Amino acid sequence: MKTMIVQIVSLVVLAVFLLPLSVRCEFYQYEDENGTVNFTDDPAKIPKKFNKKKRTRDDDMGDPEGKEMRVRISGNQVLVPVTVSYRGKEVKATFLLDTGATSCTISPDLARRLNIDPKDADIALAQVVGGAVHTVGHVKLDYLLVGPNRKYDLDASVITSGKNNDGLLGMNFLRELRYHIDFNSHTIRWGD
Repeated sequence: MKTMIVQIVSLVVLAVFLLPLSVRCEFYQYEDENGTVNFTDDPAKIPKKFNKKKRTRDDDMGDPEGKEMRVRISGNQVLVPVTVSYRGKEVKATFLLDTGATSCTISPDLARRLNIDPKDADIALAQVVGGAVHTVGHVKLDYLLVGPNRKYDLDASVITSGKNNDGLLGMNFLRELRYHIDFNSHTIRWGD
């Protein structure tokens, strides 16, 4: 009888530890003098001159794989949180959503964080805006995850794309996906 009670109590305790926890947090947004909307979870990091432009937001979209997710908007640029995997190493990054890019790119810094050895990258030519042609490293990512969308064996070029992002989210990822960007609420909704 005692053994059965101990087993039941042990199962209940184990079940409690296996239940998913729901986490909510507050974060703050403010707009700087250039019109860029910035987010932080630490109000002490907001410069004093922007405290009047501060808004507190509850992170009710905390599921990064959900159909609706927060994005950072700077001017007309939409910066999207992504997860990139290469040879089993997974890294969180920020990509610029770029419907003008044929394929995804990753920055040299992100390539280092993913432990991409330059010798493993195939050499390719890439034409950029303005018609210039650059020699780039070409790699195949294990996958790229954005919201509920995951694409495996995705081609990407290692090239510098901008100072405020880790890469470009190009059409080889975006093709066939439906999405709506809400510039007012700084969100993107995937699907219908």
